[in-house]
Amino acid sequence: LGNLVNLEWLVLHENGLSGPIPPELGNLVNLEWLVLHENGLSGPIPPELGNLVNLQRLWLYDNGLNGPIPGELGNLGNLEGLRLHQNDLMGTLPPSMTNLRQLEARQRPGAYSGRRGDEVPIDVV
Repeated sequence: LGNLVNLEWLVLHENGLSGPIPPELGNLVNLEWLVLHENGLSGPIPPELGNLVNLQRLWLYDNGLNGPIPGELGNLGNLEGLRLHQNDLMGTLPPSMTNLRQLEARQRPGAYSGRRGDEVPIDVV
């Protein structure tokens, strides 16, 4: 999958996927949409996703992702939609997230808990 460098959209939501997000997805440099919500994905968000500089939508909500939001996501300057709610993410938003000028944040900044049912500060469209 990581060799499909001309791929622009990867939409695999609600497909019963499980396990970690493959870091090789960071090789898909022409990807504009990465939509993996409502699966059984687990583990951390790979920092390699920060290589997807053409990405406009990153929808990873309603999985079992955990750990912090990687600071490398601040490299996604074309990102317009980011949805990370209903995971087990923890920590504070990386300062690099202020680089995402295309986003319209609709929640409070700072510390967050991405546990299921909790308010998550970064769910933007």
